[in-house]
Amino acid sequence: MGDGAVGKTTLVQALLRKTTNHNHNGSINNVLENKKISRTPFLEIESWNYKDLLFQCYDLAGQRIPGMHPLDILRNQVLNYIDIFIFVFALDRYKSFENLNNWLRLINQENRKKAENTGFLLVGNKIDLERNVSGALIQTIVGEDRYFQDYVETSPIYGIGINVMLQKIVNMGKKLLNLCD
Repeated sequence: MGDGAVGKTTLVQALLRKTTNHNHNGSINNVLENKKISRTPFLEIESWNYKDLLFQCYDLAGQRIPGMHPLDILRNQVLNYIDIFIFVFALDRYKSFENLNNWLRLINQENRKKAENTGFLLVGNKIDLERNVSGALIQTIVGEDRYFQDYVETSPIYGIGINVMLQKIVNMGKKLLNLCD
């Protein structure tokens, strides 16, 4: 979740590339199998297997047209089945960071957090561009007893932080499923 043009879809595509193997003749073999399930102007669903986990990613549009956004039309069908919420903002656009509050309100974050079976990951995207959000400000909402359990900075264009983000998602997923070592 996050504002439009913060790079959510580009991040999803980078994650899909990271969960794919290339063999010697240049063709692509999926780790288990990547499948695009659905695509609409406001919602794209991707699924893939990685590290013994099945991921189903709801890539929600950042542009909200009242009454037409998936969170307006399919609120329960989308939100009730999400184990890990990934909120994305662009490090070069302070307003996208400020608008995280709007996205948190949309999912009724306080009720979700109380369930303790939901993960919240914050992603500061576009680290390769001019930074307009301070690290100190970000840390005020990340950590124990705060909105987000973890934070990562990324640039899918340059591959920065994608492995870290994928590992944080895997770790959160295993913890939520009680599969930790």
